Amino acid sequence: MKKIIIILTLFLLTTSCSKLNIFGFGEKKDKFEKLGINKSLWVASNNLLNKYEDTKSNLKEGNIFTGWIESDQNTVRFRISIYILGSDLIGDNIKIFSEKEFNINGVWKKQQVSEAFNTKLKMKIIKDAESLAL
Repeated sequence: MKKIIIILTLFLLTTSCSKLNIFGFGEKKDKFEKLGINKSLWVASNNLLNKYEDTKSNLKEGNIFTGWIESDQNTVRFRISIYILGSDLIGDNIKIFSEKEFNINGVWKKQQVSEAFNTKLKMKIIKDAESLAL
């Protein structure tokens, strides 16, 4: 009897309990759950911005951002940053910051981005995230 207990103990110690999922212990959280970031908001934001060059993301910081997105005539450019702040699929968990510049005689001049621009981006991301969550 002692041999069986020793063998079972050694077996449990040498194997990873998380792989065995004994008694419910060892369930692995996905990376979004661990970081407290809503996966649907992240994927929807990534899908929206990934079509632009120089898009980068940092899941640990919950941030996705673009390089400068220039118009065809090279007269206007935008830069967009999206932050996912929580794990719930609500509007308060997404913040969007954008910059806009106009090229005037070869010099880029900063201009205020309308709040409507950021709101439209936010609403599109939330709508896309809700469809992903279904």
